[in-house]
Amino acid sequence: MEILEQGNPLSETAVREVRSGLTESDFYAPYDWCLNPILSVGELFQRLGEELDRYESLRVDWQREECKINVYLFVCAIACTVDDYLSSRPWDLAPLSNYFPRLRWAVGAAQRLLNLPYLLRSAARDRSVRLWRRRWDPCVDRACDILLNGADPEAGQWTALHRMVTEVASIPLPERLLRQRMRLPEGFRCQDLTHHDVFALVGRFVASQQDCTKEVVIVGMRTAGAYFAPLVKAFLSTLGWHLVSWFTIRPKTALSGWERQQLRRLGRRDAHVILVDDHPNTGLTFRLMLSMLRQSGVPPRRVTVLAPRHPVRPDWTLPQETEWANGVTLVTLEPAEFHKTRLLDPRSMEPLLREYYRDWAEVRIYDNGEVDTINAGLWRHYADGFQVRLKRVFEIRLHDPDRKPVVIHVLAKSVGWGWIGYHAYIMGARLAGFVPRVIGLRNGLMIMEWLHDADRGGMRVAHVNRAQVVSSYVAKRLQRLRLAEDPCFDSPGYRWTGWDEILHILRRAYDPYVGRFKVRALREQLKRYVSPLPIVIDGRMSPEEWVETDKGIYKVDFEQHNFGGAELDIVDPAYDLAAANFELAFTEQEEQELLESYVRKSGDRTIVDRLLLYQLLHGIFTMKRATYAIAHERTEERREEWNERYLRARNFLTYRMNRFHSGLITRAQRPRWSRRLFFLDLDGVFDCEALGFPHTTPSGVAALELLRSHDFSVVLNTGRSIEHVRNYCQSYSLPGGLAEFGSVFVDAVRRCEMALIDAAAADQLARCREGIKRIPGVFIDPGYRYSIRAYRYDGAGTVGLSAAEVEDLLAQCHATRLTAIRRQEDTYIVQRGTGKGPGILAVRRYLGCTAEPVVAIGDSEWDLEALAMAEASYAPGNCSRGVRELARRANCRIMGKPFQRGLLAAVQDMLGNGVASGGACPLEPTRRGGAGDLILALLRVAERPRYRQFLAALDYRGL
Repeated sequence: MEILEQGNPLSETAVREVRSGLTESDFYAPYDWCLNPILSVGELFQRLGEELDRYESLRVDWQREECKINVYLFVCAIACTVDDYLSSRPWDLAPLSNYFPRLRWAVGAAQRLLNLPYLLRSAARDRSVRLWRRRWDPCVDRACDILLNGADPEAGQWTALHRMVTEVASIPLPERLLRQRMRLPEGFRCQDLTHHDVFALVGRFVASQQDCTKEVVIVGMRTAGAYFAPLVKAFLSTLGWHLVSWFTIRPKTALSGWERQQLRRLGRRDAHVILVDDHPNTGLTFRLMLSMLRQSGVPPRRVTVLAPRHPVRPDWTLPQETEWANGVTLVTLEPAEFHKTRLLDPRSMEPLLREYYRDWAEVRIYDNGEVDTINAGLWRHYADGFQVRLKRVFEIRLHDPDRKPVVIHVLAKSVGWGWIGYHAYIMGARLAGFVPRVIGLRNGLMIMEWLHDADRGGMRVAHVNRAQVVSSYVAKRLQRLRLAEDPCFDSPGYRWTGWDEILHILRRAYDPYVGRFKVRALREQLKRYVSPLPIVIDGRMSPEEWVETDKGIYKVDFEQHNFGGAELDIVDPAYDLAAANFELAFTEQEEQELLESYVRKSGDRTIVDRLLLYQLLHGIFTMKRATYAIAHERTEERREEWNERYLRARNFLTYRMNRFHSGLITRAQRPRWSRRLFFLDLDGVFDCEALGFPHTTPSGVAALELLRSHDFSVVLNTGRSIEHVRNYCQSYSLPGGLAEFGSVFVDAVRRCEMALIDAAAADQLARCREGIKRIPGVFIDPGYRYSIRAYRYDGAGTVGLSAAEVEDLLAQCHATRLTAIRRQEDTYIVQRGTGKGPGILAVRRYLGCTAEPVVAIGDSEWDLEALAMAEASYAPGNCSRGVRELARRANCRIMGKPFQRGLLAAVQDMLGNGVASGGACPLEPTRRGGAGDLILALLRVAERPRYRQFLAALDYRGL
């Protein structure tokens, strides 16, 4: 038996040819436009017309079926997008009401008042659109009927649909509506649903009903409900249910006047209401919809919910204890019952594979224990997230009388439904040589070569030039997967995208309330950073996404993580480079090689200007995903993986901003020790978290440069981990620092470390680490080696352990040498007798500087010893009450300015009072260009006094 290896494909005829009509390649070729699936209404009409014209020229059954599916998807997308247009409002204060639930009524009243002028204008302006929308419903119904019952060209159904669509589409619509972009239906793009699954749900509903004469109203929750609701009506009508109607609603946003009217009518009618949507996650959409029905007077006993379950929420159900859900009937479909799950059965897959390999006499799928193990793992992985796709591996044996039999392995993977999944085939063909070989696409399943003996995570291998591999791959995507435009930047009403996430990050530089008024100005600034070369990005660059064979390294899941669902809809190759930098843990040298190689291969010379922006986006978005996953993962192992990923992302952002700020210092030098020591706290003094993670500001950089210009050795004195202190010393050319609340000293000049804890404490710390692992929901920061940082996640942040938990832990671990530092956000276990004050004494002895005066600055209770021990001490204006009490009785001066401005003021005060003297130092860092200019400007904004922040709200154009 011969094994057919990668790089030795079957003949092109065997792989691509079909019995008659177009080959797969020829069929999919005209759909290259679907690489950008976020179509405007104008584009939807154009593609719908092309599909209607194309149908009767097709001769192959599966191609005709695809055409029918595409027409159905287009007409529903148009209906959904027009409904969204009619219900859109400029003011949405829902986030405010979530923060202040007791003021929900007042917030709602304010929202209605703010939206009133818009509603009055649109009432007259969009009247023709509302009338047009009702005329479009019959087109949707006809397309669903054809999809359900088939369309014989000779019978005229297709011609009738074509004529109906042409007539309604010829009515002029406003240009602003034609520019409105569709929302991708996640069930058909990012998950594994088909219209057959909707029919299966309706079939279960019908089986539970006895009276088909009763009126039924189907309410679809947009987006998916706009595609599902008309299918439900078509199916019921075919079975003899004559009093059936449908409409759609987006419960999480404002309703249009027509939608509110329909809900009120439901309360006055004795109709049965069917709610339909795709996979529930939290179930919030259904809860909101059921609440609306209750407020409209619809009793729960008249409501049925149709919803397919997902492996992520296998036991999802409606909370029956709530008044609005008690009595509601729930009809579900399990993942094992999905249409695509049945298609992946070997008995269903074998006929298709015979077609692909029909120049062999016999094509058989064989059972294999190893393959079964792989498939069991893939099914378990299916429950890891809503973005995980249904897939299955097959071992195929090919026999022929004139040839040796061969064994091949293929992967069938769900990639979408109808045209919404065609991008996978097109991308696979265009990226040939960089991705596993694509064999075909049928029924929403892409068949590709399974790299059976490949090494997963091949990008971890030391001998691989990772920078060259990534740069070649991203450059290839730029060459072969170009888009005509960025579909999201100028479509702020489309949905939450990567651009909205970037705006959310940047506006954090302002006061939370002021930031909302600066969105317009920030968006204007961001126009400079829209990619001139938009592409379909990969979106997922982790080591597990790369596989290595003896033929080379290949990228898997190359088609999946770009548009829709949980993705960011980013089209800039800079995002893939930023993601690779984080995911593959590139060194600074590797990152430089990556950029240079990419620019050389692609010609994209502006990539450096945008890279920092996408590094911030990728890091912060990874942190958000991690905190969400930690709250929802079912196993401790997975939660721990996400904890480590959260910490890696936070460190990545901190270290990247350190490198950015250190590049602003014009007189960088090698670290060296002097006799003048300045002990510097990080959190709240040198660093702030204006962007959501620790970083300094222009004032912090200026203070550091000023100190160095006067021959001060800046010694960090922080509770941060030894990893952080090493990075800060390397980035800013600092000679050393105390880490982990005085538990260890790093000498960056001599490249050594000095532990300030003893062996007994180290043993007790080891026992405590094991003890903490047994406390439910508590995590440890692995970056701490000479102490322990423990915490729980609470929403997007962390909280420390309770006093009782700490006391019990120390007692159970017999940790008599240890004590705890309890903060609101975390808890530290350290050796008794260590601290920032004893750390200063240890450093002075180590350097032989016990006779020289030292200066220290800090802001918290844990800096008190250090401030009291220093000959001169300072605190910024944001310091704690304990520091202020110290200042009243000791030699500690509190600055009038907070944070980094307070640090700079302290340094200037120290130098101006004659503690040291020297030449002048530039206090304004030099410009870097690109996105760095914008980041730097916003960090200056973050340092403004509060009154200037509010005054800035009056200038809506400037920062």
